[in-house]
Amino acid sequence: MDELQPRDVVTQAIREQMKKDGTDHVWLSMEKIDKETILNHFPNIYHHCLEEGYDVTKEPIPVVPAQHYFMGGIWVDRDSHTSMAHLYAAGETSCNGVHGANRLASNSLLESLVFAKRAAKKIAAGEQNEDEGAEASEQTA
Repeated sequence: MDELQPRDVVTQAIREQMKKDGTDHVWLSMEKIDKETILNHFPNIYHHCLEEGYDVTKEPIPVVPAQHYFMGGIWVDRDSHTSMAHLYAAGETSCNGVHGANRLASNSLLESLVFAKRAAKKIAAGEQNEDEGAEASEQTA
């Protein structure tokens, strides 16, 4: 399995292997990574695994697919506008609907930049979203 595949592909392959083996996990080996690299790049993982009785520098560890990121819960439109007047959200806090099952982690930065720029343009122009404009018109009538 190529670990650089999208998350949904890796997850499916892991689940298929678990089903085939009749286990609730697969084994992850870090044997090709030297100890100094593990300690420098993954110190929290290293220490947590030691607490659980596994030395990742010497043996494989049991792993299962899990959601390891959280897409923000604030729904926004294409310009990062929320359902509240004058409130915009971008980045990890927002949920803009552009991600699918095979989202790559590197997409987050690009997404944040694009949606933040859209929000900034709307704010700088003093524009309201369509719903806000309709509500404002109704309130002044």
